Amino acid sequence: MPSAAILAFDDCYASSVGGFADILQIANAHLKRQDGPAAALFDWQFVSPSGAPAMASNGLSLQTQQIKQRQRFDVIFVPSIHYRGHREFDRLLERQSDACAWLVGQWRAGSWIAANCTGTFLLAQTGLLDGRAATTTWWLERQFRAKFPNVDLQLRPVLTEADRLICAGASASYLLQAIHVVERFFGPAMASRCAKSMLIDVSQTSQIPYIPLLVQRSHSDSLVHRAQQWLQSNMDRDLRISDLAEALGISDRTLIRRFRSALDQTPLAYLQDLRLESARALLETSALNVEDVAGQVGYGDTSSFSRLFKQRIGMSPGAYRDRFQPDPGH
Repeated sequence: MPSAAILAFDDCYASSVGGFADILQIANAHLKRQDGPAAALFDWQFVSPSGAPAMASNGLSLQTQQIKQRQRFDVIFVPSIHYRGHREFDRLLERQSDACAWLVGQWRAGSWIAANCTGTFLLAQTGLLDGRAATTTWWLERQFRAKFPNVDLQLRPVLTEADRLICAGASASYLLQAIHVVERFFGPAMASRCAKSMLIDVSQTSQIPYIPLLVQRSHSDSLVHRAQQWLQSNMDRDLRISDLAEALGISDRTLIRRFRSALDQTPLAYLQDLRLESARALLETSALNVEDVAGQVGYGDTSSFSRLFKQRIGMSPGAYRDRFQPDPGH
């Protein structure tokens, strides 16, 4: 009977706390049908260092049992945490020193640890992820890398696993993470059965199609702002960087230097991201064929556009449309 501990603390997401347990419950139902009264079922507890109720970010009070230092679990789940800003998030993490010490002890005793979304920051704070592959929610990539430079952060996969440490991307990926845990303890057939009964798409293995290429970076360089606006207005043209520099009345070298300083990328890289983001929007919202989409965002060669799109987004333009365009019948 695999034992699971689901860690709860103030400002965690109730959906991931309860949802992880719900999938274990679904697994138990399938195991009972398969193996009868002798089935080895998941057993779980909601725990915290103090045993006091935890207030989830949505205001739901979560009852917990106090962690017992000598009690060992087969798997521990660290839920996602509501992000209220850099400083407040750091203060919340600092208050979890007892939980971090407990996680280290459990892992050293053989436990699996699964951390979801922003919960990966808590797991990284233990030091267990140093030198190991991990992932997290894509929009906190820079903060994670700055805070935990020794972690091998990978943003492409939805899930990573290294030495009994399972990390997952943004919050809803706890569904895939829980199915992964079921697979680790009861095999792929049982995991597949659970996923199908809950309509969980286990083919979703990459975060890349969901990550914006144009991250909003605030800066005060008025010249770069003008350059961005010019590129947005002219991206459908066959452009060279010298065209932009000439329009702004500056040298190519100055343009590249100012772009790197303000946006940490070259003007050409920005233009490419701008075109691909515009193509994504057209594929999601219009009935244009791929050739017309390519032309509207400045690519005369459809095959080159398709190759670049697949390279950067992780799927072909057609596959992207199939996944993200709303069903016209609804």
